Amino acid sequence: MARRASLNGVTSWALHRLVANYWSLPMVAVLFAPLFALLTIWFDREGATAWLLDHSLTPIASAETAKEVVSTAVAVGAAFITLYFSITLLVLTLAAGNLGVRLVERWLDKSMVRIAMSALAFSLVYALIVLAAVDPAAPMPKLPLLSILLVIGFQVAMIGLMGVALHDLGRTMFIDTSIEIIGHNSGKTIVNVVGAPAHQGDWAMEVKAPSTGYIEGIDTDRLNERLGRSPGKLRFCVAPGAHVLKGEPILQLEREQDCEKEAIKCIAIGDYRSNGQGPVFEIRLLVEIAARALSPGINDFYTALTSVDALTDAMAGQADNWVDEGLTPHHAEISHFELPGQDFAGLFAAPLAQLRQAAADYPAVSVRMIDNYTRLIRQFRQGDAPLGLMVFLNNKAERLATHTISKAELDADRDDLMAALARCQEAFT
Repeated sequence: MARRASLNGVTSWALHRLVANYWSLPMVAVLFAPLFALLTIWFDREGATAWLLDHSLTPIASAETAKEVVSTAVAVGAAFITLYFSITLLVLTLAAGNLGVRLVERWLDKSMVRIAMSALAFSLVYALIVLAAVDPAAPMPKLPLLSILLVIGFQVAMIGLMGVALHDLGRTMFIDTSIEIIGHNSGKTIVNVVGAPAHQGDWAMEVKAPSTGYIEGIDTDRLNERLGRSPGKLRFCVAPGAHVLKGEPILQLEREQDCEKEAIKCIAIGDYRSNGQGPVFEIRLLVEIAARALSPGINDFYTALTSVDALTDAMAGQADNWVDEGLTPHHAEISHFELPGQDFAGLFAAPLAQLRQAAADYPAVSVRMIDNYTRLIRQFRQGDAPLGLMVFLNNKAERLATHTISKAELDADRDDLMAALARCQEAFT
């Protein structure tokens, strides 16, 4: 089973919020650029300029030309960064409006955008500092020639970077790329679970949510280390992605422990759903993209089909986390941790119901999803998957077919749906 990293606890979530944005790395670049500029100017005064003149490597012919070159670099840099910011905002606005506002959360994580903005900001600030150090009336040995040469080099690099970055933004608008990545990532588990009987006794203590919000992540490893030996059973009452109110229980313990503050640090609560929640966010994002694509205002039929295919890929990847009815998901490596809602059914039951409601008006999409259920059942049967998992998928196919048939207007559509359901039931039996 493929594993992936997650946001574990408050510290990890805070670091993610600090990095996953368009301002933190550019701010670092803006603060570092003056220091680097002053360093290169100092090198010029300590002999770099003289060395360049001795070896005939000067990039300019006079002090006046130097001033013009650096001034032009500043103007070009300002134009580049303005253009790139504008295009980035335009792409995000159009894509979010048509495909789902929560895609913005993923695109804020795009490293190319952050790198491009940081490089452009660094180049612009560096050129400004060098411009201030260029005296158009000074003799050549008094000019910061190394710094001027770097300004020219940075501008050449920025021209190339702009081409790459604009291509990357163009690919961002191609939604199939994002859907494929989301589907692949959502098939990777954050924590492996196994089924076991739930704790039947009373809970000695509860840890309550310190604020209202969404569970961003749970650092089970850290909490297990802090609790020490023989802590008894622990039940995490909410799974990542769940909404909690201030004062609601988020953790129950079989034995009294002095761990409330530590437990709160291990369970991060954010103000809104975010990509850091992992599969629970990404699976719902695929459903949101499909539902929005099927809305009358957008009517992007093939994006919906791509989304349901990616959702099928996610189900195939999460199959090992199936827990049979009557059992409670437990951490596979920390057996005394109960993790209700973090098994296969917890991840997919609600999103698949929401997809059914969105696809019921579109028989072709429903047929595609029923056929995908069929493919999964056949694959799971060959791999000796639990019977309960195949029952779950077959039931979802039946409900989708029934709902769509009740709304279909043509007999041909109803026949296609019945045929797809028959194929699914044949694979199941």
